[in-house]
Amino acid sequence: MSSPAGMPRRSWRPSTAVRSAIAGERIELATLLRRRVIFVVGKGGTGRSTMTAALALLAARAGKRVLAIDVDAKGDLAAALGSPPAGFAPHVVQHNLSVLELRTDESFQEYLNIYFKVPRLTRLTPLARVFDFIATGVPGPRDMLVVGKIAYEERRKEPDSRAPVWDLILVDCAAGGQAESHLAAPKAMLTLVRGGLIRAQVEWIDALIRDSRRTTTVLCALPEEMPVVEAIELNERLRNGSGVAVDVCLLNRAADEPVTTAHRRLMVAMTDPEHADAVAQRLGGSAAPLEAGIDLQAHLNDTTARYMRQLRGKLPMPVVPVPFIVDRTGLTTTRAVADALSSRLS
Repeated sequence: MSSPAGMPRRSWRPSTAVRSAIAGERIELATLLRRRVIFVVGKGGTGRSTMTAALALLAARAGKRVLAIDVDAKGDLAAALGSPPAGFAPHVVQHNLSVLELRTDESFQEYLNIYFKVPRLTRLTPLARVFDFIATGVPGPRDMLVVGKIAYEERRKEPDSRAPVWDLILVDCAAGGQAESHLAAPKAMLTLVRGGLIRAQVEWIDALIRDSRRTTTVLCALPEEMPVVEAIELNERLRNGSGVAVDVCLLNRAADEPVTTAHRRLMVAMTDPEHADAVAQRLGGSAAPLEAGIDLQAHLNDTTARYMRQLRGKLPMPVVPVPFIVDRTGLTTTRAVADALSSRLS
């Protein structure tokens, strides 16, 4: 892994939580939430928004002032917290919890206003419009606007105080490779920017991303082949490419409750010809759907166990199963997921 000119070579070192996991220990929720920034990443459809919202709820319950950032700005994160779309300015959705939807054009306008005193909503000159196109249209600078806004919020202080505005920032990242591009942007920009104000800004953003005491990543996966493969590959790319810590993998929609011998015996008794008529009368129909449900649960449990073994064999971190609750985003679901995480990360 090469280093920018003039910068010391830095290899990835696992954070304290990851080192504990390698030693066979579990990560605790309090340890995870002790960070300043947590990026939630994974393949599309793995439940990133719900996991981000659930962790945000848990942090707010613990008394932290939390900002949850929706990188894709689709409103999914706000919906998971029971709120309409939030917009670019932080919007309070629960006690101690605000949501922000990130937009690169507004991040760019904010950057110009803060560092170059260009008023927001001012009509841009032709030269500035060229810069605007470069900043929001070219991948590297656009990625920097995303991660730069997150770093700015982490650094922001209360007026007339040295206290940070936020105790914890949780980021619902874009899917897979796009999240990787965002997190790798500071390192890449350091090879392009040799000095001046912009390099100084990129350096402190890069320092935040790579500091495992302040920043970490949570992987999301499903007990399916492609999400599991992508989670394993994304872990390697994040650690080696971005230098960001990865502390836990959440296996969403896990069927980790086994079908027991007692379950099978009960079904045999219910479908026995001697009792079948009485059971059918009591149920208002055949017991066949219950038997099929048990067979399906057994299959899903075997599938979950197989992918859990695969993840645990490839990832140097805890892999935590999160039970399937409902396939609908909303505050009720988020609270149920938060309760599940609280019991499994303690």
